[in-house]
Amino acid sequence: MRLAGALAATLVAGVACCGLRAADTPPEQALRDHVPKPGEFPPAGAGVQTAGDLVVVDPMNRRGGLRIDRGPGTPEKRLFFQMLPYGMARYHGAPAELRDIPPGTHVHVRLLLPPEAEKDLVPPLSEEEAKNPANRLLRYTHALEIEDDFSFYSRRGRAWKVVALEPGVGLKESRFELTLDPEGPAVEGGVNERMNFVLDTSTRIWKERRLVSRDAIEPGQIVQVNLTWSMPNQKQEYGITDLWLDEESRAAFTELQRENHLMHQKSRFVPGWGDAVENGDTGRGVVTVTLFGGMDPSLYEELETAKDKVLQLTVAEPTLRTWLYHQENAPRGNVVSWSRVPEPPPGSSGIQLKLDVELRQDSCPGGSSGRRGRGGSTSSCLMTSG
Repeated sequence: MRLAGALAATLVAGVACCGLRAADTPPEQALRDHVPKPGEFPPAGAGVQTAGDLVVVDPMNRRGGLRIDRGPGTPEKRLFFQMLPYGMARYHGAPAELRDIPPGTHVHVRLLLPPEAEKDLVPPLSEEEAKNPANRLLRYTHALEIEDDFSFYSRRGRAWKVVALEPGVGLKESRFELTLDPEGPAVEGGVNERMNFVLDTSTRIWKERRLVSRDAIEPGQIVQVNLTWSMPNQKQEYGITDLWLDEESRAAFTELQRENHLMHQKSRFVPGWGDAVENGDTGRGVVTVTLFGGMDPSLYEELETAKDKVLQLTVAEPTLRTWLYHQENAPRGNVVSWSRVPEPPPGSSGIQLKLDVELRQDSCPGGSSGRRGRGGSTSSCLMTSG
């Protein structure tokens, strides 16, 4: 399959004008070049959308690297990124951690410019590299969203319809060419035309929740795929790692990933950040917290159900890392108020609550009590029911 331009980064051309003032910046350029600020979520549509193979994964620090899809203006180098504290990952149609996405998986990523305090977190371009317009995309180093093809397309109501499966010849006789038509609405930043994908003996084909042979593939089937890089890469060919032939199999994979997400998150609390602190006596304080988005809805429902009881609050790094005994040392508190904002900005759940904690941890909230974390950025707060 040739992806030349089909999955190219969504970049809006800047204005080539000398003396352009900030106030004169076109709205689309200002949105694209939005710089994240501590305690603020980005506006909808901020940053750039791109896609490529996930070739580097550092799950502990929520960092990774992409081999960008080839097309007009493809960067010369790999694109390395840091997940924002409120950055969201999805895999197989369910919430995920970066560690859940295997290296080599083709992913779709929305990237923002780095916060002021983290400009050097991902090594910046050299002066010579910065002169190349093709490397402009590499300036966007902080990820707001990352998801596999399964999640990216299914979340937008898109699937694929099988047209034909043709065998390879000669040296490629173990490879097959699967022709697919897009089924559903056009997707911005996605493939919206007939494509030929490589299917070989390593491709996992799923039907009725089990592995099946290529013989199960029939024209007219509505399918989902996950892609990966396929040699020879000079032709920008993409192979299929997984092919789901029916809704039953797709739903089973989504549920499996959802359960994996719940198991991970319940042992590490629900992430958010502190907005403000009202100091009390003897260490007490009322902490205002906004919960991050991207979690399974049942986690928010569980917290809301327990809001008349006791919740726990602990601190974390911007990478969402805590420490071994964070559950035992998390102060408990009563919920003073609970509110939900409709249509929250990207990264936010829209849920804000005030918690009267018995032993306030100054490093958790933002506001005047001090923001703590790498490079002076906002640290995160993590919550669970007590």
